[in-house]
Amino acid sequence: MLYYWIKTLHVSTVSFTIGFFTLRFVWMLNGSRLFNHRWVRRISQINDTLLLMAGIGLAVMSRQYPFAAPWLTAKLAALLLYIVLGMFAFRWARSRHDRTLFGLLALLNVAYIVSVALTRNPQPWGVWFG
Repeated sequence: MLYYWIKTLHVSTVSFTIGFFTLRFVWMLNGSRLFNHRWVRRISQINDTLLLMAGIGLAVMSRQYPFAAPWLTAKLAALLLYIVLGMFAFRWARSRHDRTLFGLLALLNVAYIVSVALTRNPQPWGVWFG
């Protein structure tokens, strides 16, 4: 029963992360002052901490660990790439064009992460289109 609640927390925080990243991305592109508010960053940090804790909890409870489960290794590597792409989109890229490109790449990367999670396959396109 505990696994169910942790998985529900994980899926909920993933959904929130995707939606909130998209909202922040739109705010950034539109030049909204909301983009840089402290509460916006704080909500994102709290949610991402819960997401990571739930993910670790699920891995421990299911005894599937990165480097032992290829799909989880791929998901973790893609998560790190998502973080870097998000940093470029929100902080490091200078031009609007580059920020847009990095933001869209981050969202595409999230689609890959979700696909890997749903299929438990590091090459989910083989499951969907094979």
